[in-house]
Amino acid sequence: MKELSITFVSIIIPTYRDWPRLALCISHLKKQSWPTSNFEVIVVNNDPNDFVPSSIMNDLPQNFSIINEQKSGSYAARNAGIQLAKGNILGFTDSDCIPDKDWIRNAVTLFNAKACDRIGGAIEIFYDNEEKPTDAELYEKVFAFKQAETVNASGACVTGNMFSYRYVFDKIGLFNETLFSGGDYEWARRASDAGFSIIYGEDVKIFHPARKSMQELIKKAKRVGGGTAHQLLGAKGAAIRDYLNTFEPSRYALHMLRLYGGELSLWQRLKVFGLRLYIKHTMNLEKMKVVFGKKANRE
Repeated sequence: MKELSITFVSIIIPTYRDWPRLALCISHLKKQSWPTSNFEVIVVNNDPNDFVPSSIMNDLPQNFSIINEQKSGSYAARNAGIQLAKGNILGFTDSDCIPDKDWIRNAVTLFNAKACDRIGGAIEIFYDNEEKPTDAELYEKVFAFKQAETVNASGACVTGNMFSYRYVFDKIGLFNETLFSGGDYEWARRASDAGFSIIYGEDVKIFHPARKSMQELIKKAKRVGGGTAHQLLGAKGAAIRDYLNTFEPSRYALHMLRLYGGELSLWQRLKVFGLRLYIKHTMNLEKMKVVFGKKANRE
């Protein structure tokens, strides 16, 4: 325990017009079992014209701060937080996430137990009404935030729950601020190419609300599609092929339904499978549009 006590952790949270959910996130960070003197929380407001509510600002602990970042995009906001952070470990989550009370402690413990440079922590999806989940929520339960698969398959993880030693950023640089989506994967690829390891932390846990409506799923699909178009810029033929591949049989969807759709009825599984096809179509169509010149949206 003495070895753990010298570790200082900086938690960085970008937020964009999301004050009620940020307030809930902050309330859980205040209850962390990790000593208050050994961590800080830096919230980065990515819309400086949207002023911080006094109910949040007046109740911040001494180790919490809120700064503004004018440049649009969550990766620009995270970079602003990184540049102010004092920790030798940097932790990332989002304003709509609810950290487990041992979130930080378990991350530090895992770093000390394993020889690794980065951690992708567990993200558990929950419904607004557990008794009556919407079709969109069922889709999220099956497909959203599968950190273990992502870590093991590609050496990446989403920044909704990621920890990294600072020296990784010192070596490979910050997030790509030109991206509105996919910047966590782009940064992770650079980290992996540089030889920095990553492991999955099952006990390094946060909770994330499932998206409730089709509108929310479509908005995310367009954001991800436009955000990942940078991988194909100048390759219009590849973008067209990706779009046409939308209509091929999806082994991945069937695999995920087998793993995470066990409690769903046959009718629910069929609806989720159909939603997967539609979301994939929406994402790949948006990616193709951006490759052909459309501006990517942040929302």
